[in-house]
Amino acid sequence: MGTITIRRAAREDAALVHRLLKALAVTLGKGDAITSTAEDIERFGFGEDPRFEALLAFEGAEAIGLALYFFEFSTWRGRPGVYVQDMYVAPAMRGRGLGRELMEAVVRRSRERGGRYVKLSVYDGNEAAIGFYRSLGFKVCDDEQVLALRD
Repeated sequence: MGTITIRRAAREDAALVHRLLKALAVTLGKGDAITSTAEDIERFGFGEDPRFEALLAFEGAEAIGLALYFFEFSTWRGRPGVYVQDMYVAPAMRGRGLGRELMEAVVRRSRERGGRYVKLSVYDGNEAAIGFYRSLGFKVCDDEQVLALRD
């Protein structure tokens, strides 16, 4: 494995972020489910009121990973935290520690903003992801269920 760099995504990376999100969807067998565009990513991630941040991982000039997250607040904890919406590691890079590096970078970024916890959700049946996150210390929240109201 060559030198890996991880950096925050910038406006000019919007199309790349979107491309990696599409690759994630394909990997999950949900390639047709993505309806966002690169313009959506640019507008909502890099506009006047950013709704998320993203970290990009590169080996040389090749993009090999993505962590997309947003900040939230727990009223019960009285502390801010971060919710990881999407995590992608290129198939050829899996099992080499890149996912761990990306998550550590998310945690560092969260702590810079006072964050004290990280939350995420995993698709049912994605045993590889569940095992990976458990290896990092994540636990299933038996007292919570994810519900969604969608348009």
